[in-house]
Amino acid sequence: MDEDSVHISDSDEAKASVSRLLKAIEGWATKESQKGELELTAFGAALASGIISFHDFTSKDCRNSQNLIGAVARAKQHIEKEHKKFDSEIDKMHIKFAQEMEELDLKIIRDRKEFKNYLISVIYAEEYNKLRLALTNIFETLDAKSKYENAST
Repeated sequence: MDEDSVHISDSDEAKASVSRLLKAIEGWATKESQKGELELTAFGAALASGIISFHDFTSKDCRNSQNLIGAVARAKQHIEKEHKKFDSEIDKMHIKFAQEMEELDLKIIRDRKEFKNYLISVIYAEEYNKLRLALTNIFETLDAKSKYENAST
């Protein structure tokens, strides 16, 4: 192709088609941004999905699409509010869990006798387990030898 050729994507018709598409997206976005919280969250997810290449819009397109910018701003504000709400809930849970751990530590300190009994039980359980294994080994050795001697007699 020579320098005088016109590319289809640069034609006036193609530019007009892109403008109509942008207007359709702007209308859709405006309607979606005026819905309830759940739908606004879904709208934010749709915007974030990458199905619309916002970075391909020209400066002129953006200047002519203030309703689209407003719709995106409403979705962004909603998502930020929801993030802050859930982030705050997580912080509250962390504080609650930390307090419960402190209370548990204090209970252990207050109930030293009970905690001491727990530790003794753990130690005894381990000792009894060692004894059980040792006695099992001794029994199996003696039992096997006794059967071996009976077979050879």
